[in-house]
Amino acid sequence: MLFSVLIANYNNSRYLKNALESILNQSYTDWEVILVDDYSNDDFEKVIKNYKDESRIRVFSNEKNRGCGYTKRRCAELASGKLSAFLDPDDHLHPEAIKTMVGAHIDNPECSLIHSTHYLCDESLTVKRIAEYPRPLPHNTPYLLVSDGRVHHFASYKTSAYANTTGISADNKKAVDQDLYYKLEEEGEILFIDEPLYYYRIHSGGISTTGKEAEATLYHYSIIEEACLRRIAKLKLENSPNSKYWIQLYRTKYYKTKVLHSFKRKAYFDFALNLGVFPFVGGMGNVVSYLKKLPTEGLSLVRRSFFYDNKIRVD
Repeated sequence: MLFSVLIANYNNSRYLKNALESILNQSYTDWEVILVDDYSNDDFEKVIKNYKDESRIRVFSNEKNRGCGYTKRRCAELASGKLSAFLDPDDHLHPEAIKTMVGAHIDNPECSLIHSTHYLCDESLTVKRIAEYPRPLPHNTPYLLVSDGRVHHFASYKTSAYANTTGISADNKKAVDQDLYYKLEEEGEILFIDEPLYYYRIHSGGISTTGKEAEATLYHYSIIEEACLRRIAKLKLENSPNSKYWIQLYRTKYYKTKVLHSFKRKAYFDFALNLGVFPFVGGMGNVVSYLKKLPTEGLSLVRRSFFYDNKIRVD
């Protein structure tokens, strides 16, 4: 079964060799690499020429810098494998990563997305610890209603499931993987493998780490809002016996996220944990003030899960 490893690269040439070598060292050998370069201006050409004789590594380039969403979408569209997964060019795969994922997908045909935990590493790829946040979903709870980052690297998906979605949004610059996970969840189940199959490098050039978390969070809020509206529309069309229940939950999630998205200053993200959207901790004064100004419909949906739970008066 062909497995497509997708790499969206931009100015990560200093790490790219390590990423590619981790694929070449896989115990599972029926793979291809789809590498799309987003108009890098570093030593990309010098690095990639060392792999020109490896037919399994297919290299493409954007005609100009287009951003992460566009480049990852192009990777997904170019893939030929029955299974696909993204490897960031600054990261590294465990030698058994692909083999483990292929086996898990064969054993779980109902799953559109299967993910593992990963090692958190410094810039030199020295392991610091196993990430604690990737974990299974609560019973009967969609990932969209949790939205806490527990679905993470190494994440592989059935290409047939991806084909049933609208695809990765080309306009997103950050939180692109979350957009992918929410869409895949709408096509099947999500399974967690409690093994570290991926080495996640933390460094100053990361697009969602080391001071860039706030901007990534704002993109994530937009993605959550779009996903909620998409699922509400689909449920309305289905009109199943449980539609009203799930519509209520997604509308509540939508309004909660809308509140957080309204705060443009980084400090306000501290309130997110209390609204169940993103793991930051802090006070609630400004959130309470804003929620009181919500339209009646939005306020009524949020009351039960926020005001009442926190014993805050709203009149």
